[in-house]
Amino acid sequence: MKERYPKRTMGTLAIAMLLQVGSTSLSHTVSAGQTEQVAKQSRHQAEQTTASAKELTQSSSQKSTKESMKEATKESAKESKKSTQAKSATEKSSETAQSSKAAGETTAADWRNPSEDKPYPVLQAEDWIDVSLADQRVKIMRKDQVLYTMICSTGSGGDRGTPTGTYSIQGERGETFFNASSGEGANYWVSWKDHGVYLFHSVPIDASGKYIEKEAEELGQKANSHGCIRLTVADAKWFYEQALYGMKVVVH
Repeated sequence: MKERYPKRTMGTLAIAMLLQVGSTSLSHTVSAGQTEQVAKQSRHQAEQTTASAKELTQSSSQKSTKESMKEATKESAKESKKSTQAKSATEKSSETAQSSKAAGETTAADWRNPSEDKPYPVLQAEDWIDVSLADQRVKIMRKDQVLYTMICSTGSGGDRGTPTGTYSIQGERGETFFNASSGEGANYWVSWKDHGVYLFHSVPIDASGKYIEKEAEELGQKANSHGCIRLTVADAKWFYEQALYGMKVVVH
């Protein structure tokens, strides 16, 4: 005959099984709750880390921008200082030049080369020549347009003055001459008055044919000729080769 559990025992067993199931369910519930709490904390920490990184990036960017602006300001100040110094040097140089001019000092002329850093003009029949005694300049003109400006030296005055008025290029011209009475000559001469008396020519030469540099260096700054119109060596050569017969010459 089989043994049977007493009813009480069966009831106790049932209660125990229910308690075990409830415990397991509660364990799972607690475990799930803990997992969710941990996940929530992890998300919070991640958000804090992201916020910290963002703040750090913004701070770094602001610092970098500030440093860049500071460096740009410093560079701008440096360039401004250089510009001011350059301007000061230019003004000082200008003041020195004006002071020298006021004191009667002159700078040696470049009497060997062309007066301007550009090609000489190709002359036309209507072109004419303007000679300014006040400016010590010869201008090659086309109507009212200045084609080329040359530095010059005209007569020193009195019986060595350059006559004013309207004249023209004459037929006489030559490569060189020497005047024994004055002890001077010149190269590349072209007559414009009295057929060989008043000339355009180079800076003066001595009896040996050498240029008299002391007088040549005053070209364009001082009227120091015997009445002729002195030009640089290059300008005089071009004038000798290109001046048209009959060109109008106005001296004023």
